[in-house]
Amino acid sequence: MKAIYLINKWSFIITLLLYTTFYGGLMAQMVLGGIQIIFGIILLCLWNSLTKPLRMHISLYWTLVILYGISWLLLEPSYTDFLFFMYYMLIPMSIAVYFVYITYLIKNKK
Repeated sequence: MKAIYLINKWSFIITLLLYTTFYGGLMAQMVLGGIQIIFGIILLCLWNSLTKPLRMHISLYWTLVILYGISWLLLEPSYTDFLFFMYYMLIPMSIAVYFVYITYLIKNKK
């Protein structure tokens, strides 16, 4: 579990650093999302070994990911600067921060 946390944490930090180039950050964010989805599936496979609070966090994470994914399929966001920032950067990175927090909790077994 420590490896999942470390890989996730460093992928997140690299993504933040690549946002200094903006487009590099957007590309890295897609990679980070893929890494986190894979780790999320691994955590679902380890569901029985997790505590009830961790299961609640993972359930909330998957709810957020699925709702965001559905919004990608159903909504066509307008391209004002604020909505672009919210839809393509702030919301996905907020979900990523939450997943880093979840993996931190799992690493520390809280």
